[in-house]
Amino acid sequence: MSSAVRLLVRADDAGSCLASNEGCLDACLNGIARSVEVMMPCAWIPHAAEIFNQRPQIDIGIHLTLTSEWDRIKWRPLTAARSLVDSSGNFHPLLSPRARDERCALQDVDWCFDEVVAEFRAQIELGVRTFRSASHVSAHMVRHFADFDPRFSEIVSGLCEEFGLKDDAFGHGLPRFQGYPPTPRMTDDRVSAFCENLAGLSAGTYIFIDHPAVQSDELGLLGHRGYEDVDQDRRTCLETLKSPLVRETIQRLGTDLISYRDL
Repeated sequence: MSSAVRLLVRADDAGSCLASNEGCLDACLNGIARSVEVMMPCAWIPHAAEIFNQRPQIDIGIHLTLTSEWDRIKWRPLTAARSLVDSSGNFHPLLSPRARDERCALQDVDWCFDEVVAEFRAQIELGVRTFRSASHVSAHMVRHFADFDPRFSEIVSGLCEEFGLKDDAFGHGLPRFQGYPPTPRMTDDRVSAFCENLAGLSAGTYIFIDHPAVQSDELGLLGHRGYEDVDQDRRTCLETLKSPLVRETIQRLGTDLISYRDL
């Protein structure tokens, strides 16, 4: 029965830019998002803390970050993690090599396990101290860091227990709801696909993950080769999450919108 469907809508990458902060907030206040992931090494974290701490009903996740993927904006580790950065001191663009992508990946260099552990700890410590509603951790640009290196499964779980957080349910097997395909990046197409796919869900708990952001000059400058239309992608994501038709479909189907805290 559709009433037995629970959907966790997660908005990723708060802290990375102002457009993402505003988009994640809008997706929660005026859309169907219930959890927001914050990237602690990024420049817009103080602003994210200001807007989300005023709204404790919004669930916050510490989005563990080891990559800096955009061409025109970069971020660095919170710790002196020399093995994790490029010659400019920034995180590498990728965790693992990708086909037809010549950018450097962390997996390609001689990275230090202990430095990753120290960086994870620093990000979690800062996240718990900064965000009152932090409930869990998640992984940026990978399902779970255990997929990058199995040794991190125990490390991350241990840090979560120490700081009173939960480890990412998605990384531990919560099925991902593919609300709409990557293309076309048009709001009408995405809304239609989202509603159709919602109606096809069987009983269970699912997670939907995307990256809402507001249109701005800042967002228009993000991107890298192969992903130059970031602004359209993230703007139409936000418009889909706020769509009256999507919200009406959720209500009609009896789908229960939840956050990580509800798990």
